[in-house]
Amino acid sequence: MNWCSRSVTKTRMLRRSSSPEDKLIGRQLREKRLRRGMTLLDAAKKLGVSYQQVQKYEQASSKISASNLYKLSILYGVSIEKFFEGMVDHNRTTYLKFGYLPGELKNRDINLLMIEDNPGDEAVIRRTLSDLKNLNILCVHDGHQVMEVLRYKTLCADFPRPDLIFLDIYLPKRDGISVLKEIKRDSDLQDIPVVIITNNINPELMQSAYRNGASGYICKSFDFVSFKDHIVSCVKYWTNTVVLPTTIQSQEGKAS
Repeated sequence: MNWCSRSVTKTRMLRRSSSPEDKLIGRQLREKRLRRGMTLLDAAKKLGVSYQQVQKYEQASSKISASNLYKLSILYGVSIEKFFEGMVDHNRTTYLKFGYLPGELKNRDINLLMIEDNPGDEAVIRRTLSDLKNLNILCVHDGHQVMEVLRYKTLCADFPRPDLIFLDIYLPKRDGISVLKEIKRDSDLQDIPVVIITNNINPELMQSAYRNGASGYICKSFDFVSFKDHIVSCVKYWTNTVVLPTTIQSQEGKAS
């Protein structure tokens, strides 16, 4: 293959792999790096990759993993949500909101803890819930961070006890089933509903999730409308239809 053919092939590959979301994240990565006064080599050494790889992340020619995105958020001194600023919901031409996401549920705030390591999947789930008001979402990106939020309050001390947890199965550092077991073994946390959100429909995995206390199992879908319906129905069921201990505690707090 001659140089020209290689160049054309490479260009086609970049066009296939670079989504608008990848390009947005790439621009944000470059902006945050330059704002910190760091070179590509500086960032690469801290991240443990080549400077060419960091450059590929910024040019959106290579998808960045959620774990590396999390590391760069720490390195650049920003929250991971900053890399998504400006992302647009093209169907409704409204901006996606990251960090705490407001929505409409009853007359009180509903707190949702999401454990998801894939930034794309996180964005899709947030988008499915964008019509709900008074809904606060905190997302963590690996299995170890879950207990830091729930038990030790070291990551986000001001985020209230969640009313509902969305848990992915495949996570860095610690898998979702292991996290689920620990939550359900903890007498202070075991009453929080934990719903598995995954693209794995293995029956044995489903049985393991339910045996260990999962309150539901939702499969990620390429059909956004169907997926949104499932996610919204799940949130409304656990926050509107049934009565949770956090609902009673919230009402008692208002009464006092």
